[in-house]
Amino acid sequence: MVDVNLYARAYNGRDSSWYQTTTKQKAGRIAAGGLTKEVAFETVEGQIDNRIDDAYRAKYQSSPYLKLMISNRARSAAVRIAPRD
Repeated sequence: MVDVNLYARAYNGRDSSWYQTTTKQKAGRIAAGGLTKEVAFETVEGQIDNRIDDAYRAKYQSSPYLKLMISNRARSAAVRIAPRD
């Protein structure tokens, strides 16, 4: 089964205002590529963290921020972003 969900992490971990807002409101709106979608936010942990790490490594292998995005601080602030219909 293919996972079509979007996952994101707060760079500053659980203290990030973005992460705190997503966990309190559990919903929001994302705009990208001319499309705007209502979304739901859900905190995640466990095996998905390894898959998120792998995706960050593949996409940002030469970025100076990669190490921070796969740190324990960022891993603790991972969320699944799913469209609300």
